[in-house]
Amino acid sequence: MATPAAGYSRTHIILHWVIAALVLFQLLVHSGMENAWIVRMGGTAEGANPLPHIIVGIAILLLAIWRVTLRLRNGAPAHPPGQPAALTLLANATHILFYVLLFALPLGGIAAWFGNIEMAAVAHVYIQLAFLPLIGLHVLGALVQQFWFRNGVLRRMAVPDRAL
Repeated sequence: MATPAAGYSRTHIILHWVIAALVLFQLLVHSGMENAWIVRMGGTAEGANPLPHIIVGIAILLLAIWRVTLRLRNGAPAHPPGQPAALTLLANATHILFYVLLFALPLGGIAAWFGNIEMAAVAHVYIQLAFLPLIGLHVLGALVQQFWFRNGVLRRMAVPDRAL
């Protein structure tokens, strides 16, 4: 892994926000996919259009691969000096879990839909529930860093490092 960068690149910041928007889209607008699965399993449902969910899920997977590649190549900014060890551990665990979910959910969805693996569909539904509290924790952590500790962490995901 690369040495820690001073900040994130413009590309990394754009990827962060695009992936965040796509994940929110998936979480909020997934009824067409659920209805399509019901129809596929022999039931009836209105509005059964899985295509948007499939396209966005694959896009998330591809963008997550790109983002991880950038992070491995360029490193990530170091945690703020003086940050409590518990917060560093929580931040690291949160980010690792984000990456796991960004890969597991699309891959599980692909296995469910294209492989017709019902267990993958069930796992996909339950795993996606982990995103909601994780997003809340991530946002809360960023706000605490910004407004309680006042260490400028939030700025790193808004203003690119000129050196990258």
